Amino acid sequence: MAHETLPLVTREILAECPRLRVLVVGKSGVGKSSLISHAFGIDMKSISHQERGTCDTNFEIISPQNSRFVLHDSMGFEHGDTQNTEAVNIFLRSRSGKDVALQERVHLIWLCIQVPHSGSRVFETGDEELLKLASDVKVPVVVVFTQFDLLVTSMYDQLDISDDTPEEKIDELSAEKAQQKFQEVCVAPLNKVNPELRYATSSGLSGGRNAKPDRRALAQLIEITQGLVEKEVEGEAWIVSAMAQRASAQGKINASIDTKFFGSTLEKCLDTVHEEMVDSWNFYDPNDLLLGPEFRKRIKELAQLVTPDDVEAKSLFPNLDAIQSWVGLVGASIAAAAGPAFAAIALMTWFVTFITNVYRETPKALRCIMGYIIDLTLVLNELFLVVLAIRPPRPLTADDIEMALENYKYSDLGMVHHDIRQYVKADLRQALRPQAAEVKVKELILEYSSDSKPRRRG
Repeated sequence: MAHETLPLVTREILAECPRLRVLVVGKSGVGKSSLISHAFGIDMKSISHQERGTCDTNFEIISPQNSRFVLHDSMGFEHGDTQNTEAVNIFLRSRSGKDVALQERVHLIWLCIQVPHSGSRVFETGDEELLKLASDVKVPVVVVFTQFDLLVTSMYDQLDISDDTPEEKIDELSAEKAQQKFQEVCVAPLNKVNPELRYATSSGLSGGRNAKPDRRALAQLIEITQGLVEKEVEGEAWIVSAMAQRASAQGKINASIDTKFFGSTLEKCLDTVHEEMVDSWNFYDPNDLLLGPEFRKRIKELAQLVTPDDVEAKSLFPNLDAIQSWVGLVGASIAAAAGPAFAAIALMTWFVTFITNVYRETPKALRCIMGYIIDLTLVLNELFLVVLAIRPPRPLTADDIEMALENYKYSDLGMVHHDIRQYVKADLRQALRPQAAEVKVKELILEYSSDSKPRRRG
C-alpha cells in the first residue's frame, strides 16, 4: 500500500487546484463573523483587524481546517463611505473576468443583510450599488438574510393564543408568522431589485446561551453557493464541488452528533451516524460502496478498539503489545510495528454483541459513539484527498477506500483513540454530558482533519 507517498501526491495536486474565493460583505452587527465561523470553520475573533486593516478587502482569510477556501472580508457599503465603496469596486474588477487566473478570481459574493424587525428598509443604497457592480463584473451573489431567529422571537407577542397553548405549538405558530413576514419584508423587495438573485437565511449563530444554529439553513446556503460556483467555473466544477462538500459536511457532522439515540440499539445509532455522514460528503459513489456492509464493517473495526476501557482492552490483546498504541493505551502510534497485527483483527464477537443492546449513557457507549463519528469523518477526509488527486473524476473504487483507511490507520488513529480515552477518563460526569461530548468530537475532528496540521507519529 502506497500510504507513504499519498501525502506528497495530494500536496502537489492541492497546489494546482483552484481555491474557492468568497467575498463576504456586511455591516458591523449583522452576524457576518458568526456566519463565517459556522460555515467555514474560521474563528474570526482570532484574526487581528489591526493587522489586516478594517477595510483591507485584499487580505486573504484561509481556514486552517480547509485551505481550499479563501475568504475576503469587507465592511458593508455605508451611505457616503466612498473610500470603502471604491476599494471593493477596484478589488472586484481586478479579481473577475476570463483574463484573471482561476486561482485569483472571486467566485462568489455573500451579501449579509440583517432581517429587519422594525419596518426599516431591507436594501440600502450601498447594497444596491454592490449588486449592480457584481452584475457588471459577472460575479454571482447570494444574499444572506441573517438573524432570522430574532424575527421568529419578535412574533411571539403578536400571537393570539391562550395560556394553556403548548410551547411546541407556540414555536410552530411563531415560525409560520415569521416566514410570512420574511416573504413580505425581505423576499418581495429582493425580487423588485432582481428576481433572479438567490438568497438564504442564517439563524441561531449569535453564540448566546440559548442559541441553536440552524444546520439546515447553513447546508442550504452551502448548496446554493456550490451550485452557483459550479455554473461559473466550467471545466473545474468537480474540484469546486469537492471543496464545497467539506463545508457542508460539518453541518451533517453536527446533525449526527445531535441525534437522540435513546430507545435505539447502539448498532442502529451507528447506522444512523454512518448514513448521515456519508451522505454529507457527496462522493461520486454510484455503487454505494460507502453505504455497503464491507465499509461499515471496516469502520466498526476501528471503533471497537476504543470502546472498552483500558483494562478490558489489554485483556483482549494479551499477546499483542504493539496493538496497545492503536487501542489508545499509549500516547503515539507505532505504525510499522502495529500495522500487521492490526490488519489481522476483524470484528470481535463481544463488540457485535455489545452494539446490539439498547443505547445507554455509559463510558463504553460514549467512547464507541465518539470513536465511530471521528474515525468515519477522518477516513472520509482521507478519501477526499485520494479522489482529489484523480483527474478526471471517476466512480469510487474499493482501492480508493482502502487507501483512505490505510492512510488514517498509519497516521492519526492511535492518537485519536488516545485523546478520546483521556477525555472520557478525565471527568466522567462532565464527559457524559451531550453538549460536552459534542464539543470534544468537533474539536478532535478539526484538529486531525486540518489541511495544514503536522502528522503526529510515534
